[in-house]
Amino acid sequence: MNQLHNITMKILVPVDGSDQSIKALEYAIYLLKLTGANSNSSKNEKDFNKIIIVNVLPHFHVPLGFEKPMKSMKTGKTISLSEYITEMNEMLKNEWIERLSEIEKKYADSGISIQTQLLEGSHSSRTIADSIVKFSNQEQADLIVVGNVGLGGISKIKALGSVSRNLVEISNRPVLVVH
Repeated sequence: MNQLHNITMKILVPVDGSDQSIKALEYAIYLLKLTGANSNSSKNEKDFNKIIIVNVLPHFHVPLGFEKPMKSMKTGKTISLSEYITEMNEMLKNEWIERLSEIEKKYADSGISIQTQLLEGSHSSRTIADSIVKFSNQEQADLIVVGNVGLGGISKIKALGSVSRNLVEISNRPVLVVH
């Protein structure tokens, strides 16, 4: 009997919309299928394999002392910069909720239990990695599967992007980097 069929796993997959993050998701699904994963194998949620797809959404802020009138993206009326930033954050959040829902639907027939989570963070790759690690600990994830590079600019010429590198360096959970 294959011992892989006796384990259950919870895998966290950070997704930023890049091809590599989707490749990491597909690899995580493949790994769970190797274990004979079945989302309906048990009524106890802790007793079956699942993937949690996570995105860390940067939250924009208005620099202190910098206020400028802007046109609302919703109404076209003149609003303050802080109101504009609030609209933009809301728009980005709604866009990512929709994207995560589409990804979840795309892989729904994989036979693997998939859920999504949107986290708020900042633009810093270290802060993004910190948010992912904190969430992986909260969820008691068994593994983080991440693409080697994301949508970042300069990291495209490197074998490992800044978020992936930070995850490997700071996570207390196993991290699998998919190339």
